[in-house]
This record gives sequence, structure tokens and C-alpha cells, in this order.
Amino acid sequence: MFEKRLRIFLSVLAFALLVLVVRLAELQLVHGAHYRARAEQAVISAPSQLPFVRGTIRDRRGEPLVRDEACWDVKVDFAILAADASGEDEYIRRRLKQWRRRGRYPGAVTDDDVASAFRNELTAMWSHLAQLSPPTAPMSTSDLRARAKRIYGKVLRVREVVARRRGFDAPVSEETEAHTLLGAIDAARQIAARELLGVYPWVRIETSSVRRFSDRATPFAHVLGRLGRVDAGDLANDPEADNPFARYQADERIGISGVERLAEASLRGRRGRLVKNRDGALIEEIEAQNGEDVRMTIDGVLQRRLYALLAETVREHPDSSGGAIVVLDVKSREVLALVSYPSYDPNQFGELYNTLRDDTDHLPLRFRAVSSRYPPGSTIKPLACLAALINKVITTDSREECTGYLHPDIRSSWRCWSIHGSDARKAHGTINVVEALTGSCNVFMYRIGERLGVDRLCVTFEMAGIGRTTGIGLREDNPGINPTAGWLMANKNQPVTPGTSRHFAIGQGEISMTPIQVANLMATYVSGRWRPVTLIASDDKTPEWSLPATQEHWDAIRRGIFGVTNDPTGTAFRYAHFQQDGYVLCGKTGSATAHPWPTAFSVPYVDADGAPAVALVREGAKGPAIRRFQAEHPDATFDPKDVTVARRWPLHPPTDGGNHSHAWFGGYLQSVNAAGEPDFSKTPRVAFAVLVEFGGSGGRTGGPLAKRVSATLLDVLGPDLLPDDRVAEALGR
Repeated sequence: MFEKRLRIFLSVLAFALLVLVVRLAELQLVHGAHYRARAEQAVISAPSQLPFVRGTIRDRRGEPLVRDEACWDVKVDFAILAADASGEDEYIRRRLKQWRRRGRYPGAVTDDDVASAFRNELTAMWSHLAQLSPPTAPMSTSDLRARAKRIYGKVLRVREVVARRRGFDAPVSEETEAHTLLGAIDAARQIAARELLGVYPWVRIETSSVRRFSDRATPFAHVLGRLGRVDAGDLANDPEADNPFARYQADERIGISGVERLAEASLRGRRGRLVKNRDGALIEEIEAQNGEDVRMTIDGVLQRRLYALLAETVREHPDSSGGAIVVLDVKSREVLALVSYPSYDPNQFGELYNTLRDDTDHLPLRFRAVSSRYPPGSTIKPLACLAALINKVITTDSREECTGYLHPDIRSSWRCWSIHGSDARKAHGTINVVEALTGSCNVFMYRIGERLGVDRLCVTFEMAGIGRTTGIGLREDNPGINPTAGWLMANKNQPVTPGTSRHFAIGQGEISMTPIQVANLMATYVSGRWRPVTLIASDDKTPEWSLPATQEHWDAIRRGIFGVTNDPTGTAFRYAHFQQDGYVLCGKTGSATAHPWPTAFSVPYVDADGAPAVALVREGAKGPAIRRFQAEHPDATFDPKDVTVARRWPLHPPTDGGNHSHAWFGGYLQSVNAAGEPDFSKTPRVAFAVLVEFGGSGGRTGGPLAKRVSATLLDVLGPDLLPDDRVAEALGR
């Protein structure tokens, strides 16, 4: 009975095995090709990234100033870059079986043969890539391999950062992706690239975009800013590091200056992803999200007109190295113009960089309007008077005598300003605060500065924004210097003396301000309030605060400023008196003492052959000059103590003797009534500041320029001085 059951069980088992064998034979022999094809289809190719378009930067009228344009990028798989950059065969061995299975190197017998063939092909690839580099910025194979090595290093740093965050080491997505070696190639070169590089399966030619500036973007170059390569710090501090669609990659670009950096979060988009199988059928598609457009508050027409005016003025003064003009909307503190001269064509920055860097006379790369600080000169005098009134050091009726000298028996120092063309000093007589401002009396300011002292002066300076950034948000925004007693001791090891506050009261000494701060100071004079400056159009309200002065105080300050340009005794009446369309120009000149700056350094050295030589290094400071020399002469021997200034700008002393000075004018257009009297009940709509470096007198140089700025404001903004986008609002449209 048992044997019978065993035979039945074995028979059933044999039958099942026979069915299984027949089925396997059917799958392998009859339907094998079909299932192999299905298996191949199931294999997913490496995902492709879909690029985003960076947002456009526009002026307040909507004109596009910089935007992305379509182009192509040549990318190489990271494994190939790593194989070349690391010098190791680890990355090759990962692909040996794949290449041999696909018959890529049919003549190769061993793995070593495959590796050798790959190395030869890699050498040919570098040569082909070099042929495709743009003629305006050609790259050698060494340049390309150095770029690949930098990308390789960045990816390794990304892996380190991710490993620290995760708590364990593992490959990151950047190691599975292709990275750009040649970017922004045009249509003709991308066709050539496909022909030359199509034989390399690890090379991809993908659509991309390149940043293009308007043909008339030179006046905007500094404010628009630039993009630069992502560095290790950007990767380590990336807030989107865990988002594969938003995080920065080692070969990407990021805003590094100007609005490109300020609005990076808005301008930058999000990548998409495309996943296909081996046959090209779509499996997954995630669309890219383009960046948002950003609208600046700057009026493009006004910016270009004022840039041209400033260029003419600088060219008229051979000693001048450049300058700045800033125009603000008094109510909102929106920037209507932010001009720095000289500038450059941002579309040609790469080609021009060496020339721009080495022009240490005129410093075209410097964003003067917001980053360069200068002694404010007499533009600070209304604030000094306001500090004296607030602290009850004087009243509006107080009078002081000016004989031309603070100490009549000491005529070598603490003098009033010199009368042009002579050695005589201006003697204003017995004057009050309005007359002191109208005549820009130094002696009056010396006395109130000494009575106030540094502490009370600097408290008022701080109320008006001196010593802190303007709120514009730009990386270049310089806070200036509010030289409190603590600052003087910490930075200069210098105690306060009676002379310290005298200097500060006339805008000299350690106090310094940027052109945008002086423009905001003028807006504070006419409104009584300090408010942060705005560059990006927004509906958000910014905070403001009122200075603790009475209406009587403000009336005295504003009448004094009015007198500077409208009273025949005013220091700028001869040069800056302007009346048009129901407005008069009010303002304050400033002539700030300036010392020539270094433009080149002499470096005596001994070369690698033992021969003595001297190098001329174009830099503005000794430290950068030494570092640049070391980079350019790595084998040279020299003593840093022997490095000396070889050249300064301006090249010659002033023609009238004395010191060089920067020419300031801070002003605004004040409404007048039918009788031509100022209507102080109406707050001016715009305030501005002009600066001409080494321009000499604020009156003789800044005054005529201020008149031309005033005429341009009325011409561009219209008789109501409203930016174009607010005209319609004012008319109820």
C-alpha cells in the first residue's frame, strides 16, 4: 500500500516537473526574444534634468535689463570627470562590464585593454572640447581639465556635507549626473559639438540659457550685478540642500553681487526631471519652474540720462576719477536712480575683466553709489545744527561771531573757508543758524561742535542713519562710519579732544558716508524722518522714525538750506541757483578734503635665476599688491618691507595749491508760490546727491551738475515729479 502511494506521489511530482520544464522551454525558446525586449524596456535610463529659466530684472517702467536667452551646454558624466580628475581607475572599472557587453571596444581583450582604449578616447575628447570653446575666450585642454577637477572637488565636498548631515557616508546625486564643461554655446557651435562629440556616450548636449544684458545696460552694470560659480560655501550653506530640484549643483551659477544676489531667491527657479526607459518611452516628467521676474524701483530713462551727465562732468575735470548720483523718492525712499561712473558693458565683463581690474586710476569695478565712503563735508552741517538745537546748545535766535578764525590770535588753524583766488578767509560777522547754513560758516560749526561734544553729535548722526546700512539690501551697501568715542578708541586708539567734535561738525575727520546715505540725509532734512531705502518694487511698508526736533527747528534748517542756492550770499547761489516749473533748487554743497590714493606698487625682487628686477603691480593697497605679485611670480624672492607706492591718483597736486577735495552737492526741488517764495508746507517729492571724486569745490563743480540734474528730473518725471507708474495712480487711472 505504501509503495503504491509513493509511486502515485512521484508520478505527480514528475508531471509537475515536466510541466515546469516545458514552460521554461517555451519562455526561453519560443518567447525569449519577447521577454528580453520587455526586460530591456523596464531598464530605466539615467534621469535627465530639465533646466529652468532665471527671472528677468526690469526697471520700474518694465524694460527688461537682463534676461535669460536660450543656448546649449556641453555636459560630461561625473564618472568620466572623476576618472580624469582623480587619476584612479575605480571609476573606469565600474563601467568595464557595461562597455564590453555593449561592444564599445571590440578590439579589447582584457580589462586593461578596455582601460587603455578609454584613456585614449578621453584624450581625444578633451581636444574636441577645446576646439569648441568660444574664440573670444578660448580654453585649452589644460583649462578644461582644471575645470573638471574643480567640479570633482566640489562634488566631493557636497558628499562630505551630506555625510555630516546624515551621519553616514553614501553617494550623492551629483555623482550620477552630467556636469557642464562648456556652457552657453550658440547654435552653430552646438551643431559642431554634436558632430565632434557624438561618439562619446558620456557626453550630453542639452538646452540651457545664458544671462544677456540689454544693449544699453552700461549705466546699470553695478546695480544689476553678476552671476558667479557656486563655491564650497554656497553648497555647505544651501538651505535647499535636501531638495533635489532646488539645491545648488557644483557647476551652477549664483548671484554674487547687485540685484542678482539681492533677489536670488526670487530669480532662481526649480529644475525639472525627465525619466525614460531604454527605448525612449516616457516614464516620468516633472516640469521645471522658471524664476520670477523682479522689478526695480529705478527709472531706466532717468538712470541713463544722469549717467551721461555725470560722464560729461568727470571728463571736464581731468583729476576726477569718477563719481556717483543717487535720486530718491522722499515719501517712499524708493531709489529712482543709482548711478556710478565709470561703468562697463556687462555683456563683455569676461573679456574686459583684466583691463577693468588693472584700471586702478578710475576703478570702473567700484560701485561708488553704495559701497564707497567719503567725508561728507558741509552736507553734514544742517545735521550738526539740528543736533545743537535738539540738545538746546543753541536756539534759533542764538548768534555767533565769525571773524574768519575760531581763535583770532591763531591764524594757522580752525579757520573759515578760503575765498576763491585768494588767501583770505571768509568773515561772516555775527550770524544765526539760518545765516550760518546759508554761508556755510565753519567757525559757527566749530563752536557748536565743541559745545555738543562727540557723544551728542554721534547720537544725532545715528538717528539720521550714519554708521549703519541704508536698508537697500545690497551686498555692497557700506554703513559708513559714525565715529563715536568708543569707535575712535577701538579703531584708532585715539582719545576724544575738543578738536574732534569740531571736525565732525564740518563733515571732516573720521566721519564718512556713501552717496546713497547723503541722498537719504537730504530726504530726512525735508521730511523730518529717516526711512530705509528700497530698490526692489514691493507693496510692503518700511518702518520710519521722526527725529526729535520741533517745527521751529526744521524751519530754521530748511531756510538755511534754501539760502545756500537762493540767497545772493549763499555759497552756491552763483553756481546752483535754479528755478523752473514752480520749483527752486535747495541744497548743500560740500568740499571734502581727499588724499591721493595708491594705484600701483613697486616690488623689487630676485628672479629664479638670481637676477634682480622690479615689478610694477597695479593694485590700490599694499596687501593685495603683494598677493598678486606672489601669484604672478611664484619663484621670486622679495622682502615685503621693500614694497612701496609707485604711483598715485590724481597724478598732480591741485592747480590752486592746498589739498585735493571731493565735490558734493545734496539737494531737492522745493515748491514755490506765485511770489517765488518757498512753500515749506509741501514736502519735496525727490531728493538727490551728487559726488565728483577729486572734483574740487562742491559749489563750482557740484553746483552746475546739480542744476543739470534738477532740469533732467523735471524733464523725465514731469512737472509733478512723479515716477511714471505713479502718475497714473495720481490721476486715478
